[in-house]
Amino acid sequence: MTAAPAVPAAALRLLLEQGFDSTSVDQLAAAAGISRSTFFRRFGSKEDMVFADQELVLSRVGEVLAGGGSPGPAVAAAALAVFDHHTAQREAALLRHRLLQKVPALRDRELVSTHRYEHAFRTFLGRALGGVEHDAGRRAATTAFAAAVVAVHNDHLRRWLRTPAETIRPELEARLDELCGLFGPWLAGQVPGQAGAPAEPQGTPGRPAVVVAVLDPGAGTESILQAVREALG
Repeated sequence: MTAAPAVPAAALRLLLEQGFDSTSVDQLAAAAGISRSTFFRRFGSKEDMVFADQELVLSRVGEVLAGGGSPGPAVAAAALAVFDHHTAQREAALLRHRLLQKVPALRDRELVSTHRYEHAFRTFLGRALGGVEHDAGRRAATTAFAAAVVAVHNDHLRRWLRTPAETIRPELEARLDELCGLFGPWLAGQVPGQAGAPAEPQGTPGRPAVVVAVLDPGAGTESILQAVREALG
């Protein structure tokens, strides 16, 4: 298979019209304007075709993260790059969204994609910040920050998929900036008990604070940000 073939909108439309299980590879290949053998070589399977651009997006995330700058804003910029990719492929993105609503197995595959983004963000933060693995507070903060960035991104992308609007991207950028502000001191290691750190929140004195954010997959941006604010104390 090639590393990052484009998702053929015509094939996605056929899956919607005929049903995922009822559509053959031969029909999908014809809709995409390629032969059966080329379909298998390019995509591998029907499910892989639906997510054919995933590796491309992850590669783009890696490029943005490697571009330098502060770790938090770099993660925010990578999330914006993911949003830009999907919204630039408007027809394919909208068709795939509709298809995922009908096929539970594809929704499960989408969850795997979400975890891959979180993992990429956590790994990058661990390398960029240094010493995170030996600091419980900062390790928890990187995990919570990565999860919150993905959750806020997904909330805005779902809004765009329901009703595409140019105002959604600026709103996403603003919310990501807010997350960077909320998590900035924690990512920088300014946890309670250290010189120059913010006042220690309620809890056991002298122990590092651990940030845990449990986010409902269907939560909206404001509820996500409020959960983060409360977790940060």
